This record gives sequence, C-alpha cells and structure tokens, in this order.
Amino acid sequence: MFVIFYHKIPRRFRILILFLLIILTTYFVVRFLTPNPKIIPDEFLKARQEASLIAKEIIAVSVGINENLNKVSELDSQKKYSEALVIISAERERNWLAREKAINLSVKLAAMAENISAIEPSSAGQVALQAVSLETALISRLINYNDYLNQLFEILREKFLDPQASDTDGKILELIGKINEEARIINELDGNFNELMAKFDKI
Repeated sequence: MFVIFYHKIPRRFRILILFLLIILTTYFVVRFLTPNPKIIPDEFLKARQEASLIAKEIIAVSVGINENLNKVSELDSQKKYSEALVIISAERERNWLAREKAINLSVKLAAMAENISAIEPSSAGQVALQAVSLETALISRLINYNDYLNQLFEILREKFLDPQASDTDGKILELIGKINEEARIINELDGNFNELMAKFDKI
C-alpha cells in the first residue's frame, strides 16, 4: 500500500522525502547515539594533578611519622629518653610540614570545585563533585590527625623529661588510638577519591 502510494508521488518529491529521511536519521544518530564530547577545563585538570601529588606527599609523611612513633615506643621501653626526644622533635617538624601541605591541598581542591560547573557531560561533573567532597573531608581528618599528634608529642616530651610523671601512659595510648583511626580514615578517603577520579576518566 505504502509502496504504491510512494510511486504515485512525483519523482522530485520522492527525492525530497528521501533526503528528509536521511537528514532525520542522521540527526537521530548524532543526537541520541553519538556520545557528547567530554569538556574538562584546563584549570580543573591542572588543579587535579597538583592535588593528587600533594595528597600522595601527605600520605607518605603520615606513614613516615607512624613508623617513627613505633621507634619512639621502642626507645621508651628501653628508657632511651634522649634519643626518643630527638625523634619527637624531628617528627614535630614533619607534622607542621604535613599541615602546610593540607593547606595547599585545600587551595587546589577549591580550584577544582570552581571549574566543575564547566565540565561536560554533567554526569562527569557530578562524579568530580563527589571526589572533591571526599578530599575536602580528608583535609578535616588531617587537621584532627595533626592536632592529636601535637598532643602526643607534647605528652611524650613531658614523659621523657620527667619519667616519674603520672598518668602519661593512659593518655599516650588514647592518643595513639585516635591517631591510628584518623590515619585509617585518611587512607580510606584518599582511596575513594582515586576510585571516583578513575570513574570520572571513563565517562
């Protein structure tokens, strides 16, 4: 029926109809089947790369501090207090370095957040937002981690200067527990951030 009707249409109109069908088919393919080009601002990419490097440095510093805390614990058990004090002084400096890196990380995350609205497709922008939110939470945990370390260093210093000081062991164990928990959460948040950014790259 349709074929008969089609052949009754003048030839030039049939060509026009065929041409329109080709245009509509092409539009459908381009509009619905071809993926939208991914748009990522250069500022976002640069800030992401720098943030990733800073986060790795922070994790490395925290791992080094925890390792040296174990050395301090060994020296404490051996009553080598002067040697333990030397390590504590050095680790206190490294802890301040980690705090400075956390500030730098927050600046890079802010730069990433400022450019998320320009990311296309929007689904990629949503994943980027989730990742930035996680790394922002990591900074909050880093602040807690640094504060607990400073408290621990101060108590250890007091203990090694005055081995007869009372109730230091209980406080030390409590702070070490808090430090280990913050370190665990920091590593978990950073791992989740990296997973989300890997997902972001695949969109």
